[in-house]
Amino acid sequence: MHATRDGRWTTGRHDASFARLIAELDRASVDRACLVGLPGVVDNEFVLECAEASSGRLVPVAGVDPAEAASVDDVTARVAALARSGFAGIKLHPRLNGFDPLDERSVGAIAAAASNGLVVFLDTLFRQRARATRNAADTIDALSHECPSAAIVLLHGGGPALLEVAEVVRARPSLVLDLSFTALYYRGSSVERDVCWALERLDQRVVIGSDMPEYTPSEAFDHLERIAGALTPEKWANIAYGNLDRLFPVRADAAAAGRGRPSGRRAIATDHEARPGGHALPIRPR
Repeated sequence: MHATRDGRWTTGRHDASFARLIAELDRASVDRACLVGLPGVVDNEFVLECAEASSGRLVPVAGVDPAEAASVDDVTARVAALARSGFAGIKLHPRLNGFDPLDERSVGAIAAAASNGLVVFLDTLFRQRARATRNAADTIDALSHECPSAAIVLLHGGGPALLEVAEVVRARPSLVLDLSFTALYYRGSSVERDVCWALERLDQRVVIGSDMPEYTPSEAFDHLERIAGALTPEKWANIAYGNLDRLFPVRADAAAAGRGRPSGRRAIATDHEARPGGHALPIRPR
């Protein structure tokens, strides 16, 4: 989930204000959310300000552009500093920031995240006009091979390559498949059948996101609930909140503020949202 200081978004068509973010979380009964930075769009200081104001509702994930680093040592130091600042993860967006996901500094950022106990959010829509890119599944496989201990959430699941990416997830235990954007953008296509396959077969490795502000948590839930079919309650619990719960355990201070385990209401995850529960407290950024 993203919010910007001025409420403007890259498309020029969406309200990315903090007020809308909170309203959409409340509307979908989402109790915890990952608030994510994007270099050049959402600054990390704002992410921390919002997270600190939320009493544990928002989990801060820092945006990192490895291309800004002078070397692997430089990006390693930057990621370590983010961990000390209180971030729970980092996000890499190769397409937006125009870097090769297999560049040594990108690999270095992922390795540094693993060393510092941070979860990596990796945007998997890799195609860029400025460079030829390998297909999503091979790129992800190579990164996981280089950084086998890194917990990597594969944002958007590779888009139209979702089924191939899912097979890499099956082979690599530290990978998690996220369905944000893809499940909604490709609805009605053959990709929707691939999404259903992943929900049924990989329930312990799949999470749900919305790609807010472009799609809302309610839209994501309504669509996934409609196509999930006869998914068992146990599998839905894993997908809706359990898998993210394990990646981002509730801190003691957040639990004391009422952000504990879910009470059977809706949940949503990743880049965008994570887990529901009881009453959503009104919060404002400082």
